[in-house]
Amino acid sequence: MSSTTNAPAPTTSRPTRIATFLFVVAVVFFLIAGLAIVTGQIAALVAGDATGARNWADALGPYAFGGASISGLLSFALSYRTKQNEGAEDDTDGE
Repeated sequence: MSSTTNAPAPTTSRPTRIATFLFVVAVVFFLIAGLAIVTGQIAALVAGDATGARNWADALGPYAFGGASISGLLSFALSYRTKQNEGAEDDTDGE
């Protein structure tokens, strides 16, 4: 017999769902921006324009780094919230 149960999944709060959605959007955004930087630089270097490659990175860099910063902060906040929720559940399990 299997030891798994068909218990319903724990519900998550609305702020947690919103933060998770924003985290996913930020990660996708900074990955796409990073890919655009790399492909743009490759194209500029293939064309023989080193200055264009630097300018391309300077133009898109703040967006990629901003998205990475936002996703890092949201990741930290989500991990903290998860630890808080687990701690609250552990307090009620002992009785």
